[in-house]
Amino acid sequence: MRGKRAEGFVVFNLRLLALSFALVGILFIAVPNGVLDTISDLGGDLGGFVRAPHGSEQLWLGLAFSYMVVITGICVIAQTDVVRYRALLLLLAVGKIASSLSALAFYLFDQHVFIYLLNFLVDGSLVLVALWLWLLIGRIGRPAEPG
Repeated sequence: MRGKRAEGFVVFNLRLLALSFALVGILFIAVPNGVLDTISDLGGDLGGFVRAPHGSEQLWLGLAFSYMVVITGICVIAQTDVVRYRALLLLLAVGKIASSLSALAFYLFDQHVFIYLLNFLVDGSLVLVALWLWLLIGRIGRPAEPG
């Protein structure tokens, strides 16, 4: 995939990611225990997972919400001119690597909580998506505008 087709594909996917990150961020801040309980129920159905602990530390909730706002913003900005803002996809990938690997560490070294494993898998997949989109932008074939 090259040129305008690649650009359209990247823009569409960045908009989809932005919408997804915004919705998840809203769920995190609006119903944090509901998110944990729903994912724990799924883990229970799959079997053998510890339920996600509910927290009373609002600081961590605020930080999780702000992270979702930032990555939503990265996608919104990047989709306006994917060539110019291509580097933002590397920033998105780095953030998702940090999230994915920390969740894996919590799963391996703390408790076998399903949401930790799920976060490792989902955010690890999003690293690959961000890098794939970054590579596709390199095939668009127009120079980046000076910033």
